[in-house]
Amino acid sequence: MTRRLILAMTALVAGVAVALALPLAYIFAQDQRAAFVTNLEVETLATASLLSSQAQDKWQATADSTAARTGARVVVVDTKYMLVADSDSSGLDRTFSRPEMEQALAGELASASRYSSTLNTDLRFVAAPVVQGLLVVAAVRLSLPESDLNQLVFRSWLGLAAFVVAVVVIAALLAWVIARSIAAPMQRVAEVAAVLPEDLERRANERRGPLEVRAIAHALNSTAGRLSGILRRQERVAADASHHLRTPLTGVRLRLEAIEDISSEPDVREQASAAMIEVDRLSRRIDQVLALARSDAGAGSASYVNASEIVQERVRAAEVEAQARGIDLRSSVSDGVQVLVAPGVFDRIVDELLGNAFLYARETIIVDLSMGASLVHLRIGDDGPGLPEGERAGVFERFQRGSTSVPGGSGLGLALVRESARAAGGDAGAGESPLGGFAVHVTLPAIPWGKLPV
Repeated sequence: MTRRLILAMTALVAGVAVALALPLAYIFAQDQRAAFVTNLEVETLATASLLSSQAQDKWQATADSTAARTGARVVVVDTKYMLVADSDSSGLDRTFSRPEMEQALAGELASASRYSSTLNTDLRFVAAPVVQGLLVVAAVRLSLPESDLNQLVFRSWLGLAAFVVAVVVIAALLAWVIARSIAAPMQRVAEVAAVLPEDLERRANERRGPLEVRAIAHALNSTAGRLSGILRRQERVAADASHHLRTPLTGVRLRLEAIEDISSEPDVREQASAAMIEVDRLSRRIDQVLALARSDAGAGSASYVNASEIVQERVRAAEVEAQARGIDLRSSVSDGVQVLVAPGVFDRIVDELLGNAFLYARETIIVDLSMGASLVHLRIGDDGPGLPEGERAGVFERFQRGSTSVPGGSGLGLALVRESARAAGGDAGAGESPLGGFAVHVTLPAIPWGKLPV
């Protein structure tokens, strides 16, 4: 916006300045030409008057002094067009017949310009009669190259152009000051708006900037306050739901465990065990739904976590289940990998992917964590039935499951993984595992080694 304001205001001023400068340039040129001719006529008449009061033997000295003062060539001829004085010292033993001399000897003032074949240039000249005793005894002519007049006009144009440039530069500076006075408060409001998704307690300054900017800041603060209240209520609802759902589920599971322990009927024990599995599955679904609710609310501020330690810890914990199922759990984890995520987010991603892999793996699960130039890469794959390529994008939608999915799932696990990754500035995608099954690839922004927290 600042650049557009500066360009618009500068262009406007430049257009006005040029529109005024063009007629001014014409007027200056005409004025300079008129002043040039008038000054030459005045000098010629003054010289003729001075010659009229002098003897002829002093005319050469007068011609020289006038030429030195005016820069013009001064020529004096008598009534027979013989040179009697010439400031160029070109020789006086010759005639100098010119139309303007004829006009001057006739008692008239001659002022015009013409091309001089002798000098190969245009001349601006004025010729006047020299009168003594009421008789015209001679004619004097002052002449200057037309280029002198053109140079004078050109210098006036240069001065006008410099003035226009100065006006445009000053206008650009003023435009920059005005634009900054408008854009700076807007920039501060934009900076607050940019960090609101991570910190809804930030507020814009409503007392600085133009009235419109203050109104925007007020509206932004009002919206942020309402969103903050909504999210706090949502977090309280999630916390209350977690407490009120987990407590009865825990009681149900304890009762089922007691029934399984005390019952002597095999069918009852089997049903109690199956019911406990369903309770555990329900508890997991509740955890996933609450995690998605927190993800939607953006709960939790980001912090640095050691991804390498988390993956290694989760792999060690999963080895017990892997051994029980006869699954080979392989891992390749780079040391010192850190990511900036909300508390528990990376842990949840790893848990969901490992849990998904255990559902479909036949013999092997692979876990790989590495750090690239700008991204952290987490890949977890299995040697299960895999998933058709056309269905891989859809399994990241909520409540969507693939055609090869095992019964009993909810379709929330991978959706939670992708939404958590995107909330942290990364993403998640699906592909074929090197083992031939299904693999999920999660990317998260890497923290450069030189910027690791101390």
